[in-house]
Amino acid sequence: MNINLNTTFGNENIKAVNNGQSVLKGQNNVINGKTLNLGSNLLDEKKAQAKKDAMKLIRNAFEGDQKISNEFNEKKRHVEELIKDKGEADKVINDIENERKMLRDEYGLTENSQEEKELKLLEKDFKSGLPGSDVSLSEEERKVVAEIKERGLTEYQSRSMEKFDYAKNYIVKSYANTLEIQDENRSLGMMEREMLKNTSMIDAKKEAKKLEEEANEQVVTIAMDEAKDNIDSDIEEKKEEAERIKEKKEEIKERIDASQKRRDEMEEFSEKILEGAESMSNITSSVEEAQQEVKEMMTKMKMLDEDIKGIEVDDNR
Repeated sequence: MNINLNTTFGNENIKAVNNGQSVLKGQNNVINGKTLNLGSNLLDEKKAQAKKDAMKLIRNAFEGDQKISNEFNEKKRHVEELIKDKGEADKVINDIENERKMLRDEYGLTENSQEEKELKLLEKDFKSGLPGSDVSLSEEERKVVAEIKERGLTEYQSRSMEKFDYAKNYIVKSYANTLEIQDENRSLGMMEREMLKNTSMIDAKKEAKKLEEEANEQVVTIAMDEAKDNIDSDIEEKKEEAERIKEKKEEIKERIDASQKRRDEMEEFSEKILEGAESMSNITSSVEEAQQEVKEMMTKMKMLDEDIKGIEVDDNR
């Protein structure tokens, strides 16, 4: 696994580089990263989980924004349909009004004629009854409408109201669409303001970055702990090795001291033999025997010298 970290922890700096050379500096200690087992599986899992959580945050934020955007676009399409339907209804209403004007001209009446004024009052009465209508009649107007209905309509009024009755359904549709368009536009305005204030994607990206930074800190902590464990283990091994070397040197010294002691004893013994041999010079055979013993003693002393040299060589290895 390749790790690329650079972080400061107290007075120590850990660097894990892509070629596997990890260096821990502090207290004049240098550790080769290739000798450390940094728990690569655990580090991979930490980084992979952080990436997965970060992507989930961003995906959820995107899906939330997309849902709002879809609702906004759907409302816009609905308003467009309402406007189209209202336009078609208004066209029918306008055509009917043109026919009624032609009928009025046919009867030689003007807009200010009494019959025409009574027709407008009857239309107002109808519109005041529509759901959510802001049209209303005064008390005087209600009395006039009641009188007209009780008295009956003129021929012109009857023919004109027949055409108006046909237009009533379109008037209702146009009016209802107008109210719905107003409501939808208010809703769209509120949504648009909320969308401008919405920072969910920005917040998600910040949170995702925070997750990745926390994961990197955990990776560094794991690497630090692993490096510390390896340092402690290395120090312990060096202590044990030093103790073994110390014991070996003591053992060699004891062997050298013992060999030197034997040599000294042999030299002292040989000197005594020579002295005794000289005092007995009148006895030839005794001298010859003494000389033979000295030769044998010197041979043994030579062997001791070689033994001591061999011990010193072992000590130098």
